[in-house]
Amino acid sequence: MAITTIQNLKDVLNTGARSNLFRVTLTGLADTDRDDDFSYLCKAAQLPGSTLGIIEVPFSAGRRFKAAGDRTFADWTTTVINDSNHTIREALEDLQREYGATDYNSETSKTRTGGTATEFSTILVEQLNQAGDVTYKYTLENCWPQDISTIDLSYDSTDTLEEFTVTWSYDYFTFK
Repeated sequence: MAITTIQNLKDVLNTGARSNLFRVTLTGLADTDRDDDFSYLCKAAQLPGSTLGIIEVPFSAGRRFKAAGDRTFADWTTTVINDSNHTIREALEDLQREYGATDYNSETSKTRTGGTATEFSTILVEQLNQAGDVTYKYTLENCWPQDISTIDLSYDSTDTLEEFTVTWSYDYFTFK
């Protein structure tokens, strides 16, 4: 359908997806209350992306046929507001310690190459409409915090809250 009038555009857009209407839900922290806190304190995220690889197959006369290859999922980043008790940061550091403990030979380590525990976190990223209803959602499977950034401290910053980023690795995502 060609968009020929403003009304056509309004009908197609409806109200449009808003980048500030989202919710990120994390499961897998030691305390379920902390999972809920993460939803409130997660200030920024992205809808996850993926890349479909290319397999080049040689053909006659130097030509190449391109076929779809494996899908890869890039690391995913969230920005979290730090609460005064460092509750979420501490929980994420505990989670990171569990999944990739410095004691690599620990039988309780959740590393993929060893240990007995196999549960990883799941992250649900939901796009909301203006009424607060979920319009689209992504579920990131087998997540773990790969990198928890530093928090800058400065006497110059008197009117800002502390924030830090978390880079997540995950196996794959599913969507609505």
